[in-house]
Amino acid sequence: MKRIILIILSIVATVNSSAQEVAKKIVTIQEGTVLKVKSLSAFDSKVVNEGDVVDFVVFQDFEIDGKVVIKEGTIVSAFIESVEKAKGLGKAGTLKVQFNYTKTINGIKVPLRSTKGTQQGEGKVGGAVALAAVISPLFLLKKGKEAKITEGKVMEAYVSQDVKIEVE
Repeated sequence: MKRIILIILSIVATVNSSAQEVAKKIVTIQEGTVLKVKSLSAFDSKVVNEGDVVDFVVFQDFEIDGKVVIKEGTIVSAFIESVEKAKGLGKAGTLKVQFNYTKTINGIKVPLRSTKGTQQGEGKVGGAVALAAVISPLFLLKKGKEAKITEGKVMEAYVSQDVKIEVE
């Protein structure tokens, strides 16, 4: 009987020790965490359309407690959420990228949300109206600049919910 109790206690101790080991390997990527991402190609508000897929990757290894959980170069799923082409009267183009998700080193999806702002081209409205009043109404046709994302541009994406991941 004592042997059975010792065996059971031994099994319980082993299971408890294993559970503590596993718990030490679980880390959480917190909601709101900033993840730096980089564009793989250039695009602007003149050539892209809403819904177009755009290419981004994780800019640098993302670590928690000294452990890499998302590797540099990991694909970031993203698309054009809204776009307006530049217009007359110096109205600048606008471009908003929506980040969907990336993946951890072991393939777990990390949902992302886009940055706060919208990329905007340079507006020329004030200059166009002033020039038109002084020189000619033809200056009202002056077009604003397109919003551009250059190749290699580093942007911020935000983790949209807590994600638990097991690391070694």
